[in-house]
Amino acid sequence: MLMPFELTLVKSTAERVLSHPTWDLILVFALLAGGFFYGISAGKRRIAATIIYTYVAFALYSALPLGRMLYNFKELDEFLIKSGFFLGIFLLLAFFLGTRRSKGFAPASSWWQIFLFSFLQVGLLIHLFLGLLPPGKISMLAPLTKNVFANPDFHLWWMALPIGVLIILRRFEAREN
Repeated sequence: MLMPFELTLVKSTAERVLSHPTWDLILVFALLAGGFFYGISAGKRRIAATIIYTYVAFALYSALPLGRMLYNFKELDEFLIKSGFFLGIFLLLAFFLGTRRSKGFAPASSWWQIFLFSFLQVGLLIHLFLGLLPPGKISMLAPLTKNVFANPDFHLWWMALPIGVLIILRRFEAREN
């Protein structure tokens, strides 16, 4: 249980962060909001497929011999090129393998499942993109972004959690039917 002193510390930290947010916090919040609204409009099934495309894109990206090609570039240029390759593979997979959407919004699903899938999808993408940053640039991130999304200790969790949640929720759905 939080003591009154700890509550004031949490409150003052939250006020400081929210009064002067850094670019990476704004980006994280924007991506989470965008992912949630994408999840609502696309539906649970399509966002689950997008999570799978993320894994396939990461596997294909990891197989590319970019290290040999990028040894003469500056850090920022190298990050932009790596991010561009990953994003290009991801978008191509989503475009060519994506299911065609019917008119209007997706059928109603549990809001908490959509929010969970959206958070995991966007969190995985943020983690993967921040993993492409040069090590010196990661230290300039806000503590929340650095500790949750850019922490290499959480790499296994960010890679396993989205697919694990997909599997578990799919099993529960199969039992209900």
